[in-house]
Amino acid sequence: MRRAISLILKTVALLGVLVAGFLWYNGFLGDGKMLGGGPFDSNDGLRNRVSILLIGADQRSGEIKFNTDSLILASVDPETKRISLLSIPRDTRVSLPGHGYVKINAVMALTDLSTLQKTVEDLTGEAISGYVQTNFQGFKKVIDTLGGITVDVEKDMYYETGDIEDGYINLHKGVQRLDGDKALQYARFRHDALGDISRTARQQVVMKAVANEMFQLKTLAKLPVLIPEMMQAVHTDLSAKDIFTIAKVAVGFQSSNVTSQTIPGTFLDMDGVSYWKVDPIEVKKVVRNLLQGITTNKVIDQENVDLLKPITPTPSKPLPKVPGNSQDPNGRKSSGYQIFKP
Repeated sequence: MRRAISLILKTVALLGVLVAGFLWYNGFLGDGKMLGGGPFDSNDGLRNRVSILLIGADQRSGEIKFNTDSLILASVDPETKRISLLSIPRDTRVSLPGHGYVKINAVMALTDLSTLQKTVEDLTGEAISGYVQTNFQGFKKVIDTLGGITVDVEKDMYYETGDIEDGYINLHKGVQRLDGDKALQYARFRHDALGDISRTARQQVVMKAVANEMFQLKTLAKLPVLIPEMMQAVHTDLSAKDIFTIAKVAVGFQSSNVTSQTIPGTFLDMDGVSYWKVDPIEVKKVVRNLLQGITTNKVIDQENVDLLKPITPTPSKPLPKVPGNSQDPNGRKSSGYQIFKP
């Protein structure tokens, strides 16, 4: 009986999504660039796997140039019914034509979104069909539109960011309901032993919590209203038709079938700049495995590490060195870290 009710609600929600998509597609709720071919077929279906670049922008009001605060390559596979999330640490060292080697979070500030997309494609070997970008305010609006998310905060977190808005992070350990403000605090926190590397794992926790929220029965019935509201909080080059095609497929997935991975690497100090050094061949292997549901905990220096478990260093096993943590000789003052950041 419960399964029948679930099917009915999904059907109703899907109809609402398609109506909202029609309105948006015809200019009532925004616009976008129509993508031809690729994974989208002529019958408004998803032919095969589609990968979208999710961009969290460290963009403040009035800024044109800005760093990317988080990069996640999200793949939706209609055959395996799996959503895969690949986190790319912000300090990942990449080659940028005309600029030499830079941190990947500076690519957008130095060039544009299309160059950032190509850089991620070259790094991962995965074709990207488009991007979805949001800033801090947009992120909070998405979470609040859902009515919040449930997260098991793994430890107490406190940090003063220095921002006029969102100026502090203050969370307590335990399972709790997070609104947009609190979810942003959790997703931003990187002031611990593993710096931004552990933060990528927290961002994956948030994404999984969002997926879990989206597929609850109470949320499915609200999708016709929720999706247009959430779309106002993001910027994308995908057309309405493409987005609702993906939504139409993903609504039939199980929220538990969401797999995540942070790109493995090692610390690199180059001329006073702290990087996350990755092996291009290894990255592509990790991506292939992730798309098959296979992940690895060997994220730092080929060692097994639980990125969300508090680390207590010992004489025989010292704290791993990652960009920005206490073992980084450059700290957060390494040149390149503050590029285009106020």
